[in-house]
Amino acid sequence: MRRDELLPYRYVYTVKNLLFLSLLALPMALLRGESIELRDGTKIEGKILSVNTETVLIEVQTSPAIREEMSYPRSDVAKIQRASQDDVAYAEVAAFSVPSTADNPAVYDPPLERVRSFMKNYGYSKHMPEARKLAAALEADRARLVAGEIKLDGVWVPADASPAERTELGGRVQLAKMKESPEPVAAMTAFEVLEKDHNTSSAYPESVKVARDSLVKLRAGLVRARADLERRIRDQEQGLKLASEDRRLQIEQGIAQEKSAIQAQIERVKQSGSKWVPVLSDTKVLDDLSSLVESEEARLSKIDTATLAAGAAAANEAQRQLAAGNLSAAKANLEQAQKLWSQHVLLASLQESLKKAEAAAQGGNQPPRP
Repeated sequence: MRRDELLPYRYVYTVKNLLFLSLLALPMALLRGESIELRDGTKIEGKILSVNTETVLIEVQTSPAIREEMSYPRSDVAKIQRASQDDVAYAEVAAFSVPSTADNPAVYDPPLERVRSFMKNYGYSKHMPEARKLAAALEADRARLVAGEIKLDGVWVPADASPAERTELGGRVQLAKMKESPEPVAAMTAFEVLEKDHNTSSAYPESVKVARDSLVKLRAGLVRARADLERRIRDQEQGLKLASEDRRLQIEQGIAQEKSAIQAQIERVKQSGSKWVPVLSDTKVLDDLSSLVESEEARLSKIDTATLAAGAAAANEAQRQLAAGNLSAAKANLEQAQKLWSQHVLLASLQESLKKAEAAAQGGNQPPRP
């Protein structure tokens, strides 16, 4: 891809892969090492949870995100096929895929650690060739990110891209993360980065809209989380009243450990510099998030995304006209873009390109010297 093709608006992106694919969405094909066969010939593939003299319990994936536990009488089961230990371990490794969009080498560390652990522990496995291939791909991508490149929908942006280009493309990376984030808090964390470092990129107007939608989802999630927490607290209090002394001590220790884990998560988020804490079973966390949602909704509602998007569209048209050599139309669109969104990160470079094109056109129209 040529450098000029990395300029905004001409690049339509779709993030196809997430780095961390949930095992809930893992295709059951990866776990087909386990199955049972009934006496009538029916074969059921899934994850065998337990086998005893009475029943066989197997977990079956009935949809990409739903698993169900099914129980069969042991007398109806003719054959049981269990997955080997390395098959199960590799199924977890294969849940990772090389991301198509990335700007931080740290995102590669968890999958690399998992793959390397598999290779160390299961050197005999038939899955070793695939594991080596995945490790090599992750390591190669990570090295390019360390060197300063950015990966955007499978296209690598060179490390020597101009600051304006990197602001523009970095905005697209964060917008892609927002759209692909399964949790509203994760989407808002990406928006926080985008707004801090890339708020003059063409991705910004759309990112505000995505953020507003994420806040609506987060608000609903907080209502559910609060109801769940209140129910848990009631159950814990009732359990403590009815429990024996030893059992009461175990419950209290469990509650204390949970609170400690929650606090550790809060501290990690604070250290990262983000204001968006995950939705945790903690009254203060839920209260703080609710207040943050309310203030962010009020703030974002005041941003005129329509005007900003129109400015981006005018700049896009200016770029198209420049490429076509229609300088007068390019100039008119740039003037419109300047009025609508004067802070757009690439206006300066487009204006400079227009000046050079106009100078070249004027030079070409001058009569030759005698």
